[in-house]
This record gives sequence, C-alpha cells and structure tokens, in this order.
Amino acid sequence: MSLVIDQLSFSYGRVEALQGVTVQANSGKLTAILGPNASGKSTLLRCVIGSLKPLRGVVLIDGKPVHAMKARDLARRVAYVPQRSTVSASFTVQEVVELGRYRLPRRASRVDEAIERLELADIAGREYSALSVGQQQRVMLARALAQIEPDGLLILDEPTSAMDLRHEHDAMNILQELAAAGATVLLVMHDVTLAGTVADDVWLLDRGKLVVSSQAADVLTVERLEEVFGVKFESIRTEGGRIVILPEACPRNETAIISKT
Repeated sequence: MSLVIDQLSFSYGRVEALQGVTVQANSGKLTAILGPNASGKSTLLRCVIGSLKPLRGVVLIDGKPVHAMKARDLARRVAYVPQRSTVSASFTVQEVVELGRYRLPRRASRVDEAIERLELADIAGREYSALSVGQQQRVMLARALAQIEPDGLLILDEPTSAMDLRHEHDAMNILQELAAAGATVLLVMHDVTLAGTVADDVWLLDRGKLVVSSQAADVLTVERLEEVFGVKFESIRTEGGRIVILPEACPRNETAIISKT
C-alpha cells in the first residue's frame, strides 16, 4: 500500500497547524511520528484518514485522494486508533472489537484472534466504559487488528500512553510484526528512546512543518533532537553495543532501557 502526502496544509481558524508537509510512507515499515506538543502530529493523522479536509495539498492512498474514497473502500485499506476513544453506548469489549468489521465482511475468527492477541478474553464480556484507560487502549488496538488487512495502513495516535510496561512491550511487538508482514504502520509517540528501538523510519515535526523524514538512526541524533525539543539529550552505548538516545536529565539506568525494548 502506498501513502503519499503532498504539500499538505491545515488551519484551525488563524492557527496554521500544518504547513506544506510532503512525505511518503513505506509499506512493510513502522514509521514513528515525533515532535513537541502542538507540532501537528495528530492533525496530520486526521488528514490522512480523511476526518479533516486540508486547506491545501492532498493525501493519496494507492494513488487515490482520501477525500474521494467511499467509507467502505477506506475501511478496507485503513485502520485508525485514536489518541482518546469514546464509546457512548454500553458496548462490551467483544462488541467494540467487532466494530472493526462494521463496514467489512463479518469474520468472527479475526475478532477472536485480535481479542486473544491482546489478552482480552477474560474481560470480553465486560462493559468497555468500566475498563481502565490502559485496558481501553488494548481494546482499540484489538479493534484495529480485527479490521486491518496484511497489506493495509494502520494509523495510531499514542496508542500505548496508558498501558503498563508489559502490555506496551506486547503492543510494540504486534506493530512490528504487522509491518514485517507487509502493513504500513504510522505511529505517533513521545518516547524518543522507544522510537529508536521499534521504528524503521521517523518523521520529525515542529510547529507544523516536517523537519526531516528518514531512517530512524539518521533522524534521532542528539543535535537534531535538542534543536527541536529544546532539552539536552545524550547518546549511550549499551553492553550489547546498541546506541540509545535519551534526555540527559533521565536516570542512566540501562537495565530499565533494555527491559522496555
């Protein structure tokens, strides 16, 4: 699946949230989208899925403008996990995951596999609204897994921000597996160290502009991150020889870094 973003601009009133962003996502790769608050990360994702109409520019999925695609056609290609999820009705976990197939042919096996993969079987009958935020995030990821095809586009906006470390680790493994199997994965995140571990490519945004997009190792440099985020970073080599980048103020607990990757 191809995703091309060409000269994309978007404004909230007089505030220009995106300014001429041009970038392309690669199938079979996990791309992390990083940047300070209000740099346009979530806005970019919402333009990609068609929920926001750009002021200028275009988003092309398999060569088709996203705003010209029918809902069913878009659902076949794109799954989205939002930063915050709201389920107004009294749906159970099982029912929420089943919503991933709402515009697609019903495939109970896909729903069951997603529930099992996210370790939700024991709470499948519970009401979604009664869950912790971390559990709700696992349900939203399961819904996306039930929907996404092997060569599809999976878009996620900070999907693990409330998960505990074990479930975050499992979720990142799932995303890497999907990319390795041929999916295109776009992931907004704030953890620079984790991004350097799981991402193939990185898009770095700042104040609505794309600073750079390239392989993770080329983007995540001390100098570039300090310029964009305004804090000091340092590069540390682990016992295994891997280089990690982390904020200078963080404790130098290498065991903790390794256990999270």
